[in-house]
Amino acid sequence: MNIALKTKLLLLIPVLVLGSMSLFSQDIHFSQFYNAPLTLNPALTGISKGDIRLTSLYRSQWNTANSPYKTFNVSAEKKFYDITHDRWWFSGGIDLFSDQAGDGRLSNNHVVLTGSYTRMIDRYSFLSLGLTAGVGQRGFDLGNFTFDNMWNGDVFDPTRSPNESFDDTNIWYPDLGAGVNLRRQWARKRTKVDFGVGLFHVNQPDQRFYKKDNSSLLMRASFYAIPVVQVNEKGDVVGAFTAQNQGQYFEALANVGYRYYLSTQRAKEVALQLSFGYRFNAIGDAFMPAVEVQYRDLMVGLSWDMNVSQFSEATRHNGGPEIAIRYIFHKVYPIKLFKACPLI
Repeated sequence: MNIALKTKLLLLIPVLVLGSMSLFSQDIHFSQFYNAPLTLNPALTGISKGDIRLTSLYRSQWNTANSPYKTFNVSAEKKFYDITHDRWWFSGGIDLFSDQAGDGRLSNNHVVLTGSYTRMIDRYSFLSLGLTAGVGQRGFDLGNFTFDNMWNGDVFDPTRSPNESFDDTNIWYPDLGAGVNLRRQWARKRTKVDFGVGLFHVNQPDQRFYKKDNSSLLMRASFYAIPVVQVNEKGDVVGAFTAQNQGQYFEALANVGYRYYLSTQRAKEVALQLSFGYRFNAIGDAFMPAVEVQYRDLMVGLSWDMNVSQFSEATRHNGGPEIAIRYIFHKVYPIKLFKACPLI
């Protein structure tokens, strides 16, 4: 292959990538999915031991491949108790994420409100139903792309017209979702499990950049189980499993680890957690070692993706880091309110 033809083919790559993304775009994903509960299921809103839960995640992916993804996620949730009802409560929250990738600054942003209704089935079992509604945005910067028409036959000429046009490079759309979660926990132990299913983009909103295209954001189904098993006074085995399906795309992640408590004194807990995860999907796989430090109601987690798929030739096995921060606030309620066992 001569140099001119090879250069021209390289210039075509951004067009092909952008075209495929305009036809279908996957949702963002996190290796620490268990620390981003509202991206798994709106029914997980308020499912925590506290009254207010604040969570933030940052992910940097594929920096060594010269097409980095930068993803931010911030969420806040609050329980709304009614002292006259000690067997159920409502929770509300807000979830925001922003994702940007590539030279064309392909953006994917969401702002959604979440709500859940939690009902105590028995003293240690809780069923939650959740809904989410908000808006999404997708866009890109056309001026940062290069196209084959900029090749004049001899050299690349950035002053030449790309001869490409789009009906819109920035679109907004409504987004709806729903889900169900079951929490089971055990008396006088830290043992518990959450499992359920969340459905996102149930309205399958239009996200096309060309008016003549048919490009709906397909519904994503999220199945998961997040168990914690106390094995002794100081240690817990932790796990997290999820399978995500969105149109032709499928992704499954599994994470298993051990949490050791340096202090179990109430309201002064200190714990260190080491875990190991693996991602399965159709386009590549990655190992995901992670570490978490918990001090009282503050948690900081760090994971690192190590690519083992064919794409590792471009990433040099370096998928990228991800950091999660969570803080839980507690309020003191009248004794009458807690005839039922609260969440742990």
